Amino acid sequence: MSILAISSQVVAGHVGNSAAQFVLQVLGHDVWAVPTVLLSHHPGHARPAGRATSADELAALLASLTDGGWMESVSAVMTGYFASPQQTEIAAQTIRTLTTARPGLPVLIDPIIGDADEAGTRVYVADGVPEAIRDTLMPLATMTTPNVFELSILTDTPWPLRDPSAIFKAAMALPAPETLVTSVPGSSPGMIANLAFDGKTLTRHETPMSLSPPNGVGDVTAAVYLGNRLKGVPVSKAAAAATGTVSALIARARNDNLRELPLIAGRADIVDASSAG
Repeated sequence: MSILAISSQVVAGHVGNSAAQFVLQVLGHDVWAVPTVLLSHHPGHARPAGRATSADELAALLASLTDGGWMESVSAVMTGYFASPQQTEIAAQTIRTLTTARPGLPVLIDPIIGDADEAGTRVYVADGVPEAIRDTLMPLATMTTPNVFELSILTDTPWPLRDPSAIFKAAMALPAPETLVTSVPGSSPGMIANLAFDGKTLTRHETPMSLSPPNGVGDVTAAVYLGNRLKGVPVSKAAAAATGTVSALIARARNDNLRELPLIAGRADIVDASSAG
């Protein structure tokens, strides 16, 4: 399938579309990657060079894909990081056009807003972006992959959000039929979980917690989940594939003392659950 992926891009490293595109290609999908920002590297390493894509330029890129006939082959849409509320509206307009022409088109919204750890919470998008994602993009989602902090923001649920029943209630409040909530506290110390909801059932997928995981974990999780779901893999199995992939890549990065996810060396770790025995 061909996937329209609207998110950030870096020259060096594996975050945003620079992670998701490779993962989806390994899983057998074509990807039209549209950058919302272009940076030399992730800001977590040092101050990067680069810039956000202007709203006009983003609109022009998407319009050119339409004019050139590329959009006719789009089988799914995935969105990630947005630098401004204006960008979210442009992405939403494109998604509405695509889904009007093809009702039922899979749309995964990865609502990148911020995260939380032992040091506290962090919102790392511009003012207005969380509200734009919630109000403009989330109603268009058929799938979504928030971390538990983002889930609290999107549903106006008080933080900290740790109780499983409260997480379940919040996830059910989202408009998407499918939700994969990441970075949920594990059932035992040293563990972390992803919770997958298909509208009826909940499955829990646990893995050892990493205190300082490389950047791009959320992008890879969303890409593996989407890539498997597009192959008809059930929600719970796609969630297990995403969890297992990220766990293996983090372990490989830790063993090799890497600050980026080793996607190339670890491409065999990217789980294609549709071909599992």
